[in-house]
Amino acid sequence: MAKINCWNSISPNLFFILSDFKGVNSTEHNMSRNRANNSKNLLTLDSAVEILQKEFNDLYDVTLYIFRANTKETILEIQYYRKSNFDADYFAAIKNDPPRFHSKIAMPGYALEGEKFDVNWESGGGIHHVWRNFLWRNCLCKRKIKNLKG
Repeated sequence: MAKINCWNSISPNLFFILSDFKGVNSTEHNMSRNRANNSKNLLTLDSAVEILQKEFNDLYDVTLYIFRANTKETILEIQYYRKSNFDADYFAAIKNDPPRFHSKIAMPGYALEGEKFDVNWESGGGIHHVWRNFLWRNCLCKRKIKNLKG
């Protein structure tokens, strides 16, 4: 997905971090998520699978995200949500269901259909992301709103 949607060179040298997801997705959550992920120890695939295997019966949803990628290494975040996080009624309905597995790539608001973007935009993104975000907020977004009203 990243090779199709992003312009970055992505290393096949993979490392993993695990995140026990408990909340809703918001800008504030993403900022604290980035801080937390930067302080986590990198795991090999075998280490990450071993940890998840211990929790397998309680896993409801497992999602794979690219946290950061460059030419030397790619860090993938494995974000999981536990069945035990749900209220008792819903837990009773899903307790025997197998976990759901997904891989996702988040797109910045300024990315147009079919346009490639920086895979690292959520974890900083560098000057290219800052510039594109500035243009989007100050020019393109206002033009779209004006066209909708007009």
